[in-house]
Amino acid sequence: MGEIIEIIDELDPFVFRIKFTVTNEERIVSVDTEKRDWFRLHDNKMPQPMACPFLWDTGNSKFVCSVHTSRPELCRQYSCFRILVVDSHERKIGKVLHASRIFITADAYLRKLWNQEIDSVTIPDEKSWEEHVEYTFRNAGYRILR
Repeated sequence: MGEIIEIIDELDPFVFRIKFTVTNEERIVSVDTEKRDWFRLHDNKMPQPMACPFLWDTGNSKFVCSVHTSRPELCRQYSCFRILVVDSHERKIGKVLHASRIFITADAYLRKLWNQEIDSVTIPDEKSWEEHVEYTFRNAGYRILR
């Protein structure tokens, strides 16, 4: 189950009540009609524990949203990220884009921290680089979601 979207209840075989764990908002979603057989037959084991429980790996690095038609507004605004930085008020204030080392933030302090402690460091291994990013932001008092 994802760290961002949590299934609270199954209301019908293909209808679910979900909660966004960062905002505590609850919504109802339903599996798209044309994806129901596939949804029922496949186990969703994503490589990242934070992945949405309705995002399905179809193989060949292609992913499909099984609730695309009824997805909530927050999902419609979502752009894939590798690392999400959340402040002490649970506001999303920065993110590293999926499959990149591109950092997006409007927060001046966070940008300065990134430039001094992360962007200037050469770490070729992706896992070690992510651990360094997480350590740096957590050490500065931020919460990190991956």
